[in-house]
Amino acid sequence: MLVLVLAFTLVACGNTEDTDGETTEEEVEEEAFLEAGDIIGVSLNSQSSERWQRDSKTLTEAIEGAGYECMMQFNENDASTQATQILNMVTAGAKVIIVCPYDAGALTSVLTEARAAGVVIINYDLAVTGTDQVDYFVGYDNRQVGYVQADAIIEALDLDNATADDPKYIEMFAGDLKEANCWYYFDNAMERLQPYFDSGVLVCASGETDINVCTCVDWDLEQLVTKLNARMTGYYSDGKHLDAVLCPSDYYVSPVSTCLQDYGYGTADCPMAYITGNDCYASTCKLIMNDLAGMTVLKDTTYLSDACMEIIEDVAEGKEVSGLEEYQPSDDYDFVLQAKFVEMYAVDKSNLQELVIDSGFYTEEEINNSSAED
Repeated sequence: MLVLVLAFTLVACGNTEDTDGETTEEEVEEEAFLEAGDIIGVSLNSQSSERWQRDSKTLTEAIEGAGYECMMQFNENDASTQATQILNMVTAGAKVIIVCPYDAGALTSVLTEARAAGVVIINYDLAVTGTDQVDYFVGYDNRQVGYVQADAIIEALDLDNATADDPKYIEMFAGDLKEANCWYYFDNAMERLQPYFDSGVLVCASGETDINVCTCVDWDLEQLVTKLNARMTGYYSDGKHLDAVLCPSDYYVSPVSTCLQDYGYGTADCPMAYITGNDCYASTCKLIMNDLAGMTVLKDTTYLSDACMEIIEDVAEGKEVSGLEEYQPSDDYDFVLQAKFVEMYAVDKSNLQELVIDSGFYTEEEINNSSAED
């Protein structure tokens, strides 16, 4: 009798069907969203940029190191190319696509199509605008970059102790306005600097302080240098000293510094203007070390790739993604992004050794051997 009872118990425990002969929900193992070898697409901007080369390297290493296939694409600063590449990733079977938009507002249709196909979209670094068809945002709180740059100028020029009788002079530039971050950088810097303009201790001799005038379409460097030359010959040929140049990105720093050196800046008699940067190019670090630029914002891209992989790991395991904050990039957004932010740091000559070299972000040799063309 005991043997029969035990046998019946074992049969009952091994039965995964209910009284209707259907498999119970508890016994069904959910199919994993991601498996080793699955494709993760990455859509970045120009391959010629030091910044995107660095991001490509860290993302590829992180994705492949986790056992997935990385499908890396560069749109070469063309919105239609980027849209086509994203659709190709969907067709190829990508489960996750990491998207850094070239034109922030041009991806509504393609992202809608990708998500409809079940693809998880991670918006990377530069915020997508005009659509909520994004699952997660990974990046820096770029609302802070303009504040960081302006605060550095305020400190470097000692504006709190300056007077209207002996004002400091600044010129300002913006990137391509198709990039949402350009607005944040410029507007937030202006918010910090405006009280000094109002008191007369800070002056823009050219009067060009509107973002629509300061922009350089497609980040065109020839346009940048033309604008700067016009301002230097038109407003500084009478002996006024240009004390600072607000630049949104390191992409501008070397051309601005080189142009100003042609006007005699960067010497004991005519110190270089305090040029701001962002993204910590090796070439900018070299200029900072040699007093030919003022500061940059260090954004270690390994933090970005790590944050992406944290999201992907949670998604793969079917878990709720941890560490998210609500992010509304600007007041005109009618939706919020679920964001995972990473740290960024202001770098100048006083802390470059510690934050950039000692941390291993660059070696001293990499900095010394860098050039504006890198």
